[in-house]
Amino acid sequence: MENHQARQTDRRVPTRTLGVATDAQTYKNLLYLVARFPLGIAYLTVFVTGLSLGVSLAPLLVGLPILAGVLAVAGYVGVVEATLLRTLLDRDVEWSPVDPNNTPVVPYLKQVATDPINYLLLVLAFASFGTGIGLFVALVVGFALSLSLVVAPAVYWREGVQYFDTTESIDLGVTTISQGQLAIETLPEALLASLIGIALTVAGLHLVNLTTRVYADVTEALLSGSE
Repeated sequence: MENHQARQTDRRVPTRTLGVATDAQTYKNLLYLVARFPLGIAYLTVFVTGLSLGVSLAPLLVGLPILAGVLAVAGYVGVVEATLLRTLLDRDVEWSPVDPNNTPVVPYLKQVATDPINYLLLVLAFASFGTGIGLFVALVVGFALSLSLVVAPAVYWREGVQYFDTTESIDLGVTTISQGQLAIETLPEALLASLIGIALTVAGLHLVNLTTRVYADVTEALLSGSE
């Protein structure tokens, strides 16, 4: 009985490891992370514009309602984030900002200006810009590198594809350092590079799932904790 369970466990480990590449949720997670980039830019554009205008006009008192309006818009960041969590990650998260249609203007602006969650959502919006750029660059560079290795057997011999050892030297004055690039000039080298690329791709997809889980958990905790 123990041997049977051990064999089942041995079979499940590689299945879980490699199955990440065929799991549809993995690519939803990837889309969730990629979405941080355009969302971060949109958040930054809206809130920097609003805050700059509000602060510059604050001495004339006109800027105060503008700043309150910025915080009101920040409440709708929660709507966007909750929608992403439900749609892409199947998280049971709901978020409803203060409804301006049910509250007079002045009490509404006062309410959104004194609600701490709107400030937290504003921080989340700005954080999305920084994390969005970092995630986008990491995803593009990481998967471009790993996938270029995966397809090496099919393209390494083609004209214009450079898998060559081009040694360059950096002169530091007192010494010289040689820099070498990856050399793939034969089929065995290309097959080895492809295996390395597959391993890197699978590892990258697992990292995507882990990163998504952490980011989504933090966002869900923020939205759920303020209900």
